[in-house]
Amino acid sequence: MFFVFYQRPPSHEAYSPTMQTSSISIFNFSTLAFPEKDRFHAWVRDNHCDCRLRNDSPVAFNAEATGATLGPLIISGRKWLNQGRAPAYEIRRTERLARTDGHDFFRFSLMLRGRLICWSTDQSPTKSAGDLFVVDAAQINECLVEADDTISLLVPRHLLPGRTELLHGHTLSGGMASLLGDHMISLYRNLSNLKQQDIPYIVQSTMQLVTAAVSSAPDVAPEAGNAARDLLLGRIRRYIDGHLLEADLTPDRICRDVGVSRAKLYQLFENDGGVMRQIQRRRLWRAHHTLADPNHARRHIAEIAWSHGFSNEKYFYRLFKAEFGHTPKETLENMLGRSLRLEQGVPHSHQQETNSPAGWTLPFGVPS
Repeated sequence: MFFVFYQRPPSHEAYSPTMQTSSISIFNFSTLAFPEKDRFHAWVRDNHCDCRLRNDSPVAFNAEATGATLGPLIISGRKWLNQGRAPAYEIRRTERLARTDGHDFFRFSLMLRGRLICWSTDQSPTKSAGDLFVVDAAQINECLVEADDTISLLVPRHLLPGRTELLHGHTLSGGMASLLGDHMISLYRNLSNLKQQDIPYIVQSTMQLVTAAVSSAPDVAPEAGNAARDLLLGRIRRYIDGHLLEADLTPDRICRDVGVSRAKLYQLFENDGGVMRQIQRRRLWRAHHTLADPNHARRHIAEIAWSHGFSNEKYFYRLFKAEFGHTPKETLENMLGRSLRLEQGVPHSHQQETNSPAGWTLPFGVPS
């Protein structure tokens, strides 16, 4: 698989091999590199939803996107380039798709222009300029996008309070939501000025604002009192992710290194099937991402299973299918077929071919 990146004018720094190593990498995409008939397909081909262009759209799908990874976060902006009426399209993320593709994040989207109508929620279904709303990748999402000038912030699930999922489809309001929206705009507009050494501070300040905006929302107000619990739980989950593929990752080691009692550790993960079940699921998700990554296409399934902590291949197959609804072999075959279709269907002229960094697809900025 390859990705097409759009080179902005010099005033907006774009990624290139000669970029100073201390600068963050900015990734750009434009549909203008494609024939007019292929532009919408190019725009949605790596999206995590099924998308359909409205038949009555009279203009070409001209759009561009820019984004960057900031530690565990992804910030991206999308803008349609048409003057006047823009082409509308439908987005559908079904329960089956949410269950099988393994995406596990929340997206905070700030509308700058246009309108989006969410059919899958009863809470403020119409989003317009100035609205900041939450989308849970693990839930059904059906909406109509009538215009698109949006900045989005992707946050892994484990970094946020447990009840953030109740905000799916909701528009955030209040002072903290306004501060978060202003922060997202400023962060996006200053990407070209940021350095790698700035990222830890950016992540810390951004997560403080995101957590405050979520905790102050009416539907999660009771969770605000559990800030200390959420902080500890987030710390444990980050520790697990950082040592996920190590064979000696056990409850005893977590308790020792994080500084938590065994009773407290079990209590924190009681509603999730236990801490070892969470480790197993995280390993399955990591294995799923590896199988779906074309950069690992030559690796055998047994090798991937073993490297992710599963010494028994049959056991790995059984757990994998129970978690995602399909086998590891089907995941690998789907990736290989999809890569071949993209290579055959994407034009090569007027494009810069390069590999997207691990964990990225554009234009929507989702981990792959």
